[in-house]
Amino acid sequence: MGEAIIGDLTPSDGVSKEDKHLREQLAIRFLSALNRPGNPRFAIELESLWEEYEERKTKEARLVRDIDVYERLLQAKEYELRGRGEKDLGDFFVQWEEMITTPEIKKWTKTLLHERETFWSRRKASAVIIFVLGGPGVGKGTQCARLAQDLGFQHLSVGDLLREEIHQLDSPFATFISESIQSSVIVPAQLTVNLLKAKMSASKTRGRSRFLIDGYPRSLEQAVMFEEEIQDSNSAVLLDCSDDETLRRLRIRAESSGRIDDNPDAFKKRIDTYRNESLPVVDHLRRKGSVKTVNSNGSPEDVYALLKPEVEDLIHQAEASL
Repeated sequence: MGEAIIGDLTPSDGVSKEDKHLREQLAIRFLSALNRPGNPRFAIELESLWEEYEERKTKEARLVRDIDVYERLLQAKEYELRGRGEKDLGDFFVQWEEMITTPEIKKWTKTLLHERETFWSRRKASAVIIFVLGGPGVGKGTQCARLAQDLGFQHLSVGDLLREEIHQLDSPFATFISESIQSSVIVPAQLTVNLLKAKMSASKTRGRSRFLIDGYPRSLEQAVMFEEEIQDSNSAVLLDCSDDETLRRLRIRAESSGRIDDNPDAFKKRIDTYRNESLPVVDHLRRKGSVKTVNSNGSPEDVYALLKPEVEDLIHQAEASL
């Protein structure tokens, strides 16, 4: 009731805990004064209920008070999430979580704090992650294989992960993924993130801390979800190739690849999909971190000679912040 008059003040408003409490107390007294001429009994009861709530005199008052504290913690967590970690309210959480005494609300709070801890752990880079972007047939797989061998990366191809899932007999997504690839439609972000998360977790348990992710993210939705669920701070390399050279390479690859999406009907559609949906990702990644562009119209050897030093520079930048 007090907040109905003074507003729902949060830590971002720059109001101290003591000042907020005083404002709420005065608001209750104001409501009591308004009611006293016509209903003095209610006015007295209103202040009595406020005192019961503040001093936790009854089990009901403690429950209501704990729910109010939990709501404050929930709002603080949402504030951190929406601000994408620009402000850490850790002191606020320490100050308020200890006040909760009701067992059930304690359980809720424990879950909330775990979610918050997960969010902040992803904000802090624990691995060198470099996205390798480029249109179909640009040579991402070829270049990643060499980088992985020379620089100690775990090479993860989202395309390969999706094709592996297609051949998992017990996968509920096999048919869906197959149809999506044939239609050159980007699969849902949550599916690709889950596949990457599982693969990367397994690699980290074996001591791997450098990852090249080939052909990902292909949409802004994928980029944001990866940042939210795996790691926020990442780098990228863009392999830039002309459409004519891309089509020439795709025709050559189609002769022997056996891939369901390597066919003339799909080539143009895949290039258009890349231009329309993937390139805006580059702008997003540039705003978030470091992006290197490498001309990849030349031979594999020429492209690698340009690419390797750029990747080494990204490694140096990333590991300096770990």
